[in-house]
Amino acid sequence: MNNFALKILAVAVAILVWVVVVNLEDPYASKNFRNITVNIINEEAIVSLDKVYEVQSGGVINVKASARQSVLAKLNASDIVAEADLSSLSLTNAVSIKLSCPKYENINLQPDIEMLKITLEDEATAQFKVDVNTVGTLPDGFALGDVIVRPNLIKVSGAQTLIDRVSEVRVEVDVSNMTEDFRKRVEPKAYDANGKLMDSTRLTFSSTEVRVSVGINETKEVPVNIKTTGEPSVGYHLISVEYEPKLLQITGKEAILSKISEIPILLDISGRSSDLETELLLTDYLPEGVAVVGEVNSINLKLSISKQEPQKVQIPLSDIEIRNLDEDMELEYRMDAAYVEISAIYLSNDEKRMIQSTDFIPYIDCQNLKEGDHELVVKFEESPNNIQILSDVTIKVRIKIKEEEKISVTKKPMASSTPKPIEQTPEPDSEPEEEPEESTEPVVQ
Repeated sequence: MNNFALKILAVAVAILVWVVVVNLEDPYASKNFRNITVNIINEEAIVSLDKVYEVQSGGVINVKASARQSVLAKLNASDIVAEADLSSLSLTNAVSIKLSCPKYENINLQPDIEMLKITLEDEATAQFKVDVNTVGTLPDGFALGDVIVRPNLIKVSGAQTLIDRVSEVRVEVDVSNMTEDFRKRVEPKAYDANGKLMDSTRLTFSSTEVRVSVGINETKEVPVNIKTTGEPSVGYHLISVEYEPKLLQITGKEAILSKISEIPILLDISGRSSDLETELLLTDYLPEGVAVVGEVNSINLKLSISKQEPQKVQIPLSDIEIRNLDEDMELEYRMDAAYVEISAIYLSNDEKRMIQSTDFIPYIDCQNLKEGDHELVVKFEESPNNIQILSDVTIKVRIKIKEEEKISVTKKPMASSTPKPIEQTPEPDSEPEEEPEESTEPVVQ
């Protein structure tokens, strides 16, 4: 620890002297550069042989540069040029990699791989349909319309092994938040059978861009209305028509959608004697220019046919409930009989008992009916006994103001102060006319 200050000073002076010497002498040093891409030139030498090549090794190399420190301090990887001349290809399909640095002189460049090796294959060309894959979500109330791509066929060229791997050529179009038709130019890309994107730099497309036109349509929810026509075989009856879905979300131009209120489907059941379960393709019933939103493409249908004989059931008029009749009105039936008769059948073929009037809850609706004669349809609440009514029935009724209401609105005549003279009734010259006979039509009240 003697003369410690002098020793510290000596170290500082030594460092200073070393820095001065280095700057004055500018000694040689080395520096490594990684991932230098090798440029391939004179590819025409391979193309002229109707061959294509694929780099096996040496496409990307590491380089060790040796030069004076002042040069290395300014040298970048982009200053190093690596080239492989395919016109000098050897019989083993290899060519030496040449390094240069045009920007600086007196630099020694040493690659970690000195040869670029390639494989040669026959060139192949195949034609593919261009598919369009839309990504993103449209706003509510809108759906995709027609998607058209031009050109819709593209030729792809490359090594035979690569072309054999191409399964699909497609483009992707983003439709997020779009509310009107649009067009876009997109670059086509190749995909293998697993849907993996292939290296397009090793393939040549006959068109580097395609034009995609995307239609954006409005949507509308409409019901499916299935009706039957014709009659089943003698002794058989249509019991029920069940189908799903009953509502469809459709899309199309606004002018077309505005004219559609339902999807009507007519089924001919003439001569049927058994149940039917089938699928109805919606394309057979949708108007031109209209499509279904989503993956629904058919209607699942089930028709039930029964062989039971219809039963005649008499329902007393007194069992028919009168609904919505104004309080100041009363109703009387204008019927020849005190009952109505309906035809009904069990929905199940194995049901054998007789159908009773008590199986039904009948009623008539007098909503907004004025005074006078009316013919009303007898309606029924849903039957809990698995029964179907096969015929409609009507009844004749007369609606009139209640008698007490008439009395209350009749006014008494006011007494006159001067009595009127009593007019004498002259004797009739002829016999009095016969009074009309009373109507024999029964009135049930």
